[in-house]
Amino acid sequence: MPNFAARLKQLRTTRNLRQVDLANAMGVAQTTIANYEQHNRFPDEQTLLKLAEYFAVSLDYLLGRSEVTIRSDDILRFRADEAAQAQTLTPAAREYLTQLLAGSKREAFDRILNQVRTGVPVGEIYRTVLEPSLREVGRLWEANEISIGKEHYISRATESLMGQLYGQIRFNGRRNAAVVLVTAGAEQHDLGLRMVSDLLEADGYRCVFLGPGTPAAEVMSALRDNGAEVLAISATLPANMDSVQTMVRSVHAEFDGNGPDRPPHVVVGGRAFNLDPTLWQRVGADSYAEHADAAVTTVNELLAAGRRGGL
Repeated sequence: MPNFAARLKQLRTTRNLRQVDLANAMGVAQTTIANYEQHNRFPDEQTLLKLAEYFAVSLDYLLGRSEVTIRSDDILRFRADEAAQAQTLTPAAREYLTQLLAGSKREAFDRILNQVRTGVPVGEIYRTVLEPSLREVGRLWEANEISIGKEHYISRATESLMGQLYGQIRFNGRRNAAVVLVTAGAEQHDLGLRMVSDLLEADGYRCVFLGPGTPAAEVMSALRDNGAEVLAISATLPANMDSVQTMVRSVHAEFDGNGPDRPPHVVVGGRAFNLDPTLWQRVGADSYAEHADAAVTTVNELLAAGRRGGL
């Protein structure tokens, strides 16, 4: 496995960058990058984080401790696709986002809640308004078109609206199955996963939403205590891939060949997995869902296939 010096040079040359190009991006001298690659110097913590963010990799990958990463050409392709997303928002999503960007939260909420009162299902609001709006907010922030403060404001406003919409969900009976949902590592972006949880509940599943910052040992306890058949893991940032892989391995170590319990299916999703269509396989997951609605279909298919096969 390569060390930091070799990994840094590999990342730089793969991007067709000169040492001076990377130095300029990091705000250091070209000789500093040369010393890093020659194993003569090692960066401080802040520079390490900047390098990991610049190359969209985890610290473990940058340090040569992991082989799980996202290919740079996939990142560029995905970002190019995202650039066109603003043109594909539904009129309702565009209006919701425009009102929030203007600080008109009450007007934005009233319009959405009125739609639900007139019979529009909450799931449709999630699919056609809230989820695409949040993706657009992420694109705007990454393009430096809105501030991080504005991004946080819209995210928290949407979280508040979802709390009001939850009471309007039409639940479709009950299934004899539980799903545990968690974000990976230091991942704090959990609104997409909350939508998945609400849509699964609407489809009859019993959901245990753990959200951010839950240690792997507690996730394993939640799986056992609830007899869960599915673990859903969300990751928005590429830097959290090692945490996803660690959690998947913990599931295998906890359940595979360990008593009568069958291992739960592991479904992953989030922006990081949308960047690279092969990433879910490389972290050891059983399946991947591109968006919240697809997660419900994926869970249904996994459980149906497992029961037909007698698993």
